[in-house]
Amino acid sequence: MRTGPREVLRLVVSVAAAVLPFVILLAPGVHAWGGRGNANGQFERPRGVATDDNDRVYIADTDNHRVQVFDSVGGFLFKFGTHGPGEGQLDSPCGIAVSIERGIYVADTGNQRVVHFDLGGRFLAAWGAPGDGAGQFRAPVGVAMDAAGNVYVVDSVRDRVQKFDSGGTFLAGWGTPGAGSGQFHVPWGVAIDPGGNVFVTDAGNNRVQVFDDRGRFLAFWGLVGTAPGQFAQPLGIAIDDRGDVYVVDQLNRRVQRFPFGSSIPAALWGSRGTGVGQFSSPTGIAVDRTGTLFVADPGNHSVQSLGGPVPVRTETWGTIKTRYR
Repeated sequence: MRTGPREVLRLVVSVAAAVLPFVILLAPGVHAWGGRGNANGQFERPRGVATDDNDRVYIADTDNHRVQVFDSVGGFLFKFGTHGPGEGQLDSPCGIAVSIERGIYVADTGNQRVVHFDLGGRFLAAWGAPGDGAGQFRAPVGVAMDAAGNVYVVDSVRDRVQKFDSGGTFLAGWGTPGAGSGQFHVPWGVAIDPGGNVFVTDAGNNRVQVFDDRGRFLAFWGLVGTAPGQFAQPLGIAIDDRGDVYVVDQLNRRVQRFPFGSSIPAALWGSRGTGVGQFSSPTGIAVDRTGTLFVADPGNHSVQSLGGPVPVRTETWGTIKTRYR
């Protein structure tokens, strides 16, 4: 049975034990903002988050069918988008990517398209239509841009990634349903590393896959479980300027950080709950130029800002081979 965009958050997976090195972290400077509602600064199940070099934070406020923009400490700046299929309108947006040079790209999931706005939220263009062909979508959820301005879009129902230029011209596509290398089962997030490699969270297969910019499979890591380095439905993914990879491990209610070139997590944080530093159903993630993380938590109708974490305890059991150097 295929899984649609609203059902993907309810995937049920089993967990298993394993052994890996890890660091348990506490993060001074963690804070949250939001609360359920449709007023400015409130959210209804926000799923996507992005940052820009002007220290702004952009939130895909999914069930309010809009994007809200904040400063880096959660101060509301402005919003754009209304519910509908027209120009500048949105229906359940899940993903967002931002570039100072090229503007804002939103995965408009319910309208099965990508919408392009300028940095002030003014509509520029849209592309995509329902379907299975090149440039068509069933459930676009994750979106990212590379240094050249190319746009990568993950379709969670079609189990594929599509690449476009900044104007929406189709360039390439890859992925089929399955559990093999280069196959997907409900992919969700996408991020580009400093070398141009494409990282995709393969939620139903509980792993991260890595490709070159033409879609050629390079490597993967992860399996289902609760131990560090394992996943229970990985969704959001972000990569910082050093190449460190941050993965939202949704059903384990945590974020894991993998250093550049390693499949062994150097850090993890988060637990189940409603307090600051806790998560209900974390989904989207972004990292800004200072290394601060922003996590969208639709279950708590909030966004959390995670400052530089401080390790408080280190324990090690075994090792795992690095797969993608």
